[in-house]
Amino acid sequence: MIFTYNNYPHAEYEVTVDVAKRGLENPSGFVYGESVTLTITGILQGDSLSDLLAKQAALSNAYAIQNGNILWQSGSTTILNIQRDQTLYGVRVVKPPSFERGAAPGELVNRRQYQIVLETAYLYDTSVGVNGDPYILDYESQLSTTGTGGPTFAHLATITGRFQKQQLTETSVVTIQQSGRRVGLLRYPTPDSPLAHLADFEKLDRRVIRQGNPRRINNNTIEYPIFWNYTFERNQPFPAVL
Repeated sequence: MIFTYNNYPHAEYEVTVDVAKRGLENPSGFVYGESVTLTITGILQGDSLSDLLAKQAALSNAYAIQNGNILWQSGSTTILNIQRDQTLYGVRVVKPPSFERGAAPGELVNRRQYQIVLETAYLYDTSVGVNGDPYILDYESQLSTTGTGGPTFAHLATITGRFQKQQLTETSVVTIQQSGRRVGLLRYPTPDSPLAHLADFEKLDRRVIRQGNPRRINNNTIEYPIFWNYTFERNQPFPAVL
């Protein structure tokens, strides 16, 4: 078997590859893709210590470069073919070549054992989104109400004694804030619209739509957050939602 990363071929019959997968989940538990972890264990062989060290350096140099393509073959049969452009965020070398068996027989005499861990991820077809919007990784929305529409009061200072409470108005303004956040996969989603039963009372000069900085994985922008905040005012309590 031949395992190749970034055009570096591991010696035939001297490498084993373990493949582990786990689901990519959003906060609600929906699995929208999978991550793939490859653990490569192998043996370098050499005629001398200098030969082994040269091969060790070549191996380390090959895996010092992130986002290499992966090809794993047995003869003419392809077992695994990972092209970085077809993955979610490329191929990460999460554990560069490590030589942790220094006390094993033959180490640094005519052999050198190593282990490498690579990681990548894929999206499922169900994660492409709908109606032109991206798949939503996370979502939250809140409504907060300030005031009841009742009378307002103030406390007036006096020369001596306690402040005096005085009613200023018989009624007051009721304010509602509608706010929320969506996180889109690979691009910005559309914010929520103002709720229908509140839309006629919106203070349009106070509308806020904010696009947050995208979250990057392996130097690729993956998660795109958008935030919204709408303010509604009325001179009495708002109508109830039926």
